[in-house]
Parts: sequence; C-alpha cells; structure tokens
Amino acid sequence: MRAAIVGSGYIARVHARLIAGLGGEVVGVCSRTLSGAEAMGVGQAYDNLDAMLRDEKPDVVHVCSPNSFHAEQAIAAFEAGAHVLCEKPMATSSDDCRRMIDAAGRAGKVGAIAYCYRGYPAVRELRRMVLSGDFGALWRVTGLYLSQDVCDPDKYVWHFSPGLCGPAFALFDYGVHWLDLVQFVTGQPITGIIATFNTRRPDRVWRGRPGEGAKPRGRAVDGGVAVDFALEDQADIMLRLSGGASGTATIMALSPGNPNHIALSVDGAAGGFDWLQEQPNSFVERRPGRKIVRDRDPDRLGPDDRWTASVPAGHPEGYPDAFRNVIAESWRGMRGETDNFPTFGAGLRGIAIVEAAVTSATERRPVDVAVPDADFARDYPAS
Repeated sequence: MRAAIVGSGYIARVHARLIAGLGGEVVGVCSRTLSGAEAMGVGQAYDNLDAMLRDEKPDVVHVCSPNSFHAEQAIAAFEAGAHVLCEKPMATSSDDCRRMIDAAGRAGKVGAIAYCYRGYPAVRELRRMVLSGDFGALWRVTGLYLSQDVCDPDKYVWHFSPGLCGPAFALFDYGVHWLDLVQFVTGQPITGIIATFNTRRPDRVWRGRPGEGAKPRGRAVDGGVAVDFALEDQADIMLRLSGGASGTATIMALSPGNPNHIALSVDGAAGGFDWLQEQPNSFVERRPGRKIVRDRDPDRLGPDDRWTASVPAGHPEGYPDAFRNVIAESWRGMRGETDNFPTFGAGLRGIAIVEAAVTSATERRPVDVAVPDADFARDYPAS
C-alpha cells in the first residue's frame, strides 16, 4: 500500500514504523507545520493536505491528527480516492462519524479505526471462547483503563486546548479502546450506560513546548497561556450488554504508576476470565474451584486468527505486533479480502457510547446508546 500520514506526533511515528514493517511505503506526511512533517523522516513533507493528496495519490491515508480534524481530513481523503485508517476516536460527534461513513460510501472506499488492542492473539482466543459458549451466558463484565499520561500537573497536551478534543477526554482518549474490547470479545453491543465524571486537575498551562500544539485560547500568564480544562480526566461507568450482562469500569488519565493498565474481566454461567494488556501473552481462565493460566499458543487460535501469532508458542509478542495485526487486517479489508476489521461502524458505536456517557454524567441518569443493535453484526462480524 502507498500510504500517506496526517499528523507527526507519537502515534503517527508508530504508524510509520508499522507501515514499513508491512511492506508499505509512506509517500507523504502532512503536519500542522512543514518542520513537523519533515521531522518524521519518511515520505514527502507537506503542510497542506489537499496538496499531498493531489501530488502523492496514496492508496490509504492514516489520519493521526487531533480529534477535531478527523472528519474533514478523512472526507478529503475519500474524495481524493483513498481509503482511510483513522486513529481513535473516529470523530468528536456521531453526526461527524455518519458524514465520514457517507463519504466512504460515495467514494466506494473503506474506513477503518485503529483499535489496536484487538490485535493480540490472546484477545482473539478469548473472543473465540466467548462466542463458542465456553463461558456460558455472560453475567458480569468489568475492567479498567488507567493511565498516568497527564498525572504531572505541569504537563500540557493538545487535548487540553479548547475545541480540539471533543465533549470528553478520558473516555475519548482511552475509554473507547476498552469499550471496543468489551464489544469485540463478548460479541454483544453495549446498550446502556450510567456515568460519573470528575476533573481532578482542571488547571493547565500551555508553554509552547514540543507536543503541546498551537497556542490555545485562554488567560495570559507568565510563560504561557492558562487553560481551564473542563473535560473529565476520570470517568466511572456502569454498563449493560444486549445479552443481559452488566458491570463497571474506571477510565482514568492520571493514575500514578500506570502507563497503560488495561484490564478486562468477565464472568459467565460456566466460567470466567481475566486479561491484562501489560501481560498480553496470557490470561487467567476461571472455572468453579480452579484457575488456569493460559499462555499464548498459536495452536489454540481459530483458523481465521492463527495468522495474528507471528512467533511460535513460548515467544512473547507485544503492542507493536498487535497494532501491526490491526493495520494488516484493515488493509486486507480495503482490498476486499475480509470484513473482520475495525470498521467505521465500530468507530461510530464508540462515539455513540461516549455521547451517552456525557449525557448521563451531565443529567445524572441512565442513558441508552443511540445505535441500532441490528447494525452490530455488520460492525462486529462473528468471524
């Protein structure tokens, strides 16, 4: 695939490495500044998206920019004849998600979301076990996504700049990954939510350092701009699935000592399991009276998922391998070779759940998720 990248931050660099590892070619990089694009060290540098699309004519555009730009950049890529692999969250509103889906349909192109944690072989094995009924009817689903990313009160990220992030922070930046994992592994849509939001560090100061983005609106202070950060950095949610299971999760952006602590725990009528992203090569399978630690074993994977294990049993795989798998699967979807990749429909579903959580936290009431369950089989095919 001839790929172009929009954005030049950390995640854009991850995409660039994995594109090369999959045999693709980064033909162009577009950033807010030409120097930012040049610093990527791959492809032709641009500070104008239309020019890059016109000059390079990429097969696929990897959108790795701030949330508020995703919709217009993806739509421009579709109109230029490219497929799109978009970083999460898909957009800042479900209306924008639907505009992106419509644009893909008009262009006859595919949109995919970088839900990278789907790519772990252990996650694929758990999904197979759940869907085949190994754990029985599901009763409880709980978990965590704890990060220390913005724990430092002196740290500023572009998400703090008004208008760039959308109506949520922790749920958009971290939570959509966990919400997608729940639905991917269980094969059931999240249909309702109750949420409580907290902002533990509401005051942030932009100083123009690398990675902070353009100068935001705010109060001028010595050495920068003070911003009143109004979005949640901790979200506590209760949720229910279409099959009757329910549970809780905490999503937090300032959890000391937790760079990316993602946990998924499920109980069913016949058994349960626990999986941790920081120990992705194993999971604990629980049965009445016993626990079994299952190490990653390609031979236990289903035929459709065996390719996700790139090394033999007893050899560890990690985050880059999982991310590579999701990009590879998305590219296969763009070539018409599979329907089983994180589609724009799955991206829309994540945004709709977050919107329901925002409404719940604001109005202090349970809220249904406004995406028809009938679309779920298309968004999360069983095989």
